[in-house]
Amino acid sequence: MTADKSEKMEKRAVSDNEFELRRPNVVIIHIGHAIDYVFYLAYGLIGLEIVLELAGARDSSGFKQFLNKITEPLLAPFVGLFSDPIFHNQFRFRVSYLVALFIYLLVHVAVYGLLRVIDNKKQTPYDR
Repeated sequence: MTADKSEKMEKRAVSDNEFELRRPNVVIIHIGHAIDYVFYLAYGLIGLEIVLELAGARDSSGFKQFLNKITEPLLAPFVGLFSDPIFHNQFRFRVSYLVALFIYLLVHVAVYGLLRVIDNKKQTPYDR
């Protein structure tokens, strides 16, 4: 083997290692997608709850009862956090639900940041 050929093979091995270090972890990406889906679903349900409360939806409605059951675990820690203004004795603005939406957004960003930290662990300090 010539020195030139040996040098090319060594460069290829180094570049393969760099590729492995820079390639995103597919498992982390899939976990991130699943987490995004769960949070987007929660955002949608909480947003729907806020809109229905603002529109004055009846609590006796089957759909409203179903939605209340689903969102209860998400919103229970925030119920009563703030007083909710009521307009025209029917339309309720749930400030605490907006706070819940914001808190879940912060948790989502924190979890996403944690996944990025975990994914970047395989890089060397010189790659950053």
